[in-house]
Amino acid sequence: MSRLASPPSETAGRPSLGRLVQSELLKIRSTRLWWALLLGAILLVLVQAGFTAAFEGEDQGFGDTSVLPPGDSPELLRTVYTQGFFGGYIFALILGITGLTGEYRYQTITPTFLVAPRRHPVVVAKIIAHLIVGAGYGVACTVAAVVAGGAVLLGKGFDLGLTADGVPRSIAMSVLAMALWTLVGIGVGTLITNQIAAILVGVAVAYIVEPLFGLVLSVIDAESVGKFLPTAASTGLFESFAYGSELLVWWQGGLVLLGYAAVFAGLGILLSVRRDIT
Repeated sequence: MSRLASPPSETAGRPSLGRLVQSELLKIRSTRLWWALLLGAILLVLVQAGFTAAFEGEDQGFGDTSVLPPGDSPELLRTVYTQGFFGGYIFALILGITGLTGEYRYQTITPTFLVAPRRHPVVVAKIIAHLIVGAGYGVACTVAAVVAGGAVLLGKGFDLGLTADGVPRSIAMSVLAMALWTLVGIGVGTLITNQIAAILVGVAVAYIVEPLFGLVLSVIDAESVGKFLPTAASTGLFESFAYGSELLVWWQGGLVLLGYAAVFAGLGILLSVRRDIT
């Protein structure tokens, strides 16, 4: 009696998650956008870190709450070296936004999903790939902050202070936070598939809407709410100079930022799986 042929495996013909991640990393590397964004981030970080270190101990023009700590203060060192995040996170956000909007803009989303009919592994692969590249952005921008800020501090007679209280942790957290902001970008790009509109909205919310909302909350004595906003949570995560603002402690800021990233990443998976791409 002949044996019946066994049915094909459920995963036959479907690329593994590892291959999908490799494919997504190749997509990122094959465009000029990733290094253009990285170059812009590094240039901005060099300026911000250098100026922050140069004006240590001085009034920034907003009264007592804007007098930076002296150059030998761990708080000042954390502020200088985490300029890698503050100068670069908006570029990581844009990178994440283009992760899916680029597929819609160049109409590659259909063949992408045809290669892997189950859509959610594709989006998960995008998330992993952008986390990797975002962490790379974080490392590069942090190095730029240490080089620029450290050179200024050394020139003013201070030590680099890389092992000062809380500095190593803040540096590590700034790299992690940069990676997490790419996930926020992926979520924004899923909600708004038009690339230009998504970038404009994402940048406007991060640079204009959130600061204004935080200002309103401080005016109405609701700063306890404002410290849970994404950028404010990031600032608390680093224990950097807060210009008089009330912030979360570092581990609370980390959990809040991780929560934002998880929500936006979840939106990216959910909406991409359900959206009609025809």
